[in-house]
Amino acid sequence: GSGCVHTAPGFGAEDFQICQQYDKAGLTHIGVPVPVNGALYNCAAVFCGGRLLGLSAKSCVPNYGEFYEARHFTPAPECVEVSFAGFSVPLGSSLLYRPEGWEDCTVGVEICEDLWSPEPPSTRLALAGATLILNLSASDEVIGKAAYRRELVSGQSARLLCGYVYADA
Repeated sequence: GSGCVHTAPGFGAEDFQICQQYDKAGLTHIGVPVPVNGALYNCAAVFCGGRLLGLSAKSCVPNYGEFYEARHFTPAPECVEVSFAGFSVPLGSSLLYRPEGWEDCTVGVEICEDLWSPEPPSTRLALAGATLILNLSASDEVIGKAAYRRELVSGQSARLLCGYVYADA
């Protein structure tokens, strides 16, 4: 089903206008919380050519160690249509993006912990046709984690036979 969404506190129509000004030809991803019918989703707002194409939501919401995201966020739905900051767009974990003129590239998005899970959403995205996976992250840093993360990204890219871009805050 679809739901009514209101702009998340601290990120509104003016912020989207700024994104539209800077996003002219590329694919831009911005992390944003998205409330839908009482649930809050951790999303990547995906822009291309100044248009909001969709809201890719985080699937694997951790609740262990130093991560207590389940207190705030809900795991992503497969796909629902929502209204966000004046745009009607899909929100979910199964979204694929193929910007106009990018015939040889289909982009899938996962967020931080999704990659670390036993069944990363990137696997389903690649099987559905993604040739490039983008991962937005704000991961904490601990000794040895950077090397392990590089191995994890490299291994996932090799398994999926696609490119994998991991952007950490």
